[in-house]
Amino acid sequence: MLSQSLTHAAQAPAAARPARRSRGLQCRAQAATGTVVPPRPKNELLVGLVEALFKFPPFFAFAAKNARAMIVKRGEKMGMDFQAEIDALRSVDWDEEVAAARDPTVKYPSYYKKPFHAYPDGNLAMEPALEMTVAARSVHSVVYDPEGKKLDPEGDAKLRSTFNDCTKVLLEEQGARPVQDILDVGAATGLSSLALLKAFPGSQVTGIDLSPHMIAVGRYLQRQRNADQAAAGQQPEQLRFVHGAGEDTRLPDGCMDLVSIMLVCHELPAAASQAIFAEAFRVLRPGGALAVMEMNPASPIFQRIFSNPFPYVAFKSTEPWLLEYLSLDMPGAMTAAGFLPPRQLENSPRHKTVVAVKPQQ
Repeated sequence: MLSQSLTHAAQAPAAARPARRSRGLQCRAQAATGTVVPPRPKNELLVGLVEALFKFPPFFAFAAKNARAMIVKRGEKMGMDFQAEIDALRSVDWDEEVAAARDPTVKYPSYYKKPFHAYPDGNLAMEPALEMTVAARSVHSVVYDPEGKKLDPEGDAKLRSTFNDCTKVLLEEQGARPVQDILDVGAATGLSSLALLKAFPGSQVTGIDLSPHMIAVGRYLQRQRNADQAAAGQQPEQLRFVHGAGEDTRLPDGCMDLVSIMLVCHELPAAASQAIFAEAFRVLRPGGALAVMEMNPASPIFQRIFSNPFPYVAFKSTEPWLLEYLSLDMPGAMTAAGFLPPRQLENSPRHKTVVAVKPQQ
């Protein structure tokens, strides 16, 4: 999330960019498109200078600090006290919570140990887990404004709900099986899992994530929600958190109707995405579906970001696998895993929803 804060902070002022009108939700599904790699900035000398800046630790630390400050500042502009939310979580003794969440048999792939999102330890630390919710609400507050200026407190919720709305359209269009059991890969603290529960009433969601810190925070927040629901005479959430890898879930064959992956593939090397697609195919029942929501490199917004040296380097410096994502042939990887050719919709001016169905036989 901090990587996107750095990128937004690095973009040129709105007056310097051509105005574009939001296209909103694309109404007609289309065959999922293959690789569309945005052009690199043409000024290679300037790119080199900016890359050198971001590799200079004091500058990178300064930029990361500013990105965190921007998260809080955006919250204030929307009338939200993000700092108070973070501080409240910091008051918890997390050592015991993380120990309870961690599965000691889980092996961390080398790609997951790299620094990313401006966190030295990636997601294997408390700071990103504590900041996850407010960072998402801050970064996604501008998603539906093509100029990235207008703040919407419901931007994050809208992004997740439009993903699920598009998923349901594509499931029906492709004749997928009814959805009861859902696997949420890269669930983090549960924002995407909660959106799935809302979108598919009566379903059961398993949220899996490689970070025990994310799982610990997710379970802690869930206990609070369940306590509130019990006090109101309501049933607890049908959501369980699992510490594990998306490419090795250890779930039984054919136990899921939907595997959902939201904003994860750009954080992975291409081989890991391919392995996760194969694992999704294994755990899905015949007629089940894989749904992926990701940044859309073909969108005018990302084309503009990647043509500007500073946001290009800011994004790339905090997303170590970004270039591999940009070169990933997602439809090809899905069909190679055994899925039928996927279909896609645009669920924001900069995001796409891709759904592929497992054959009935």
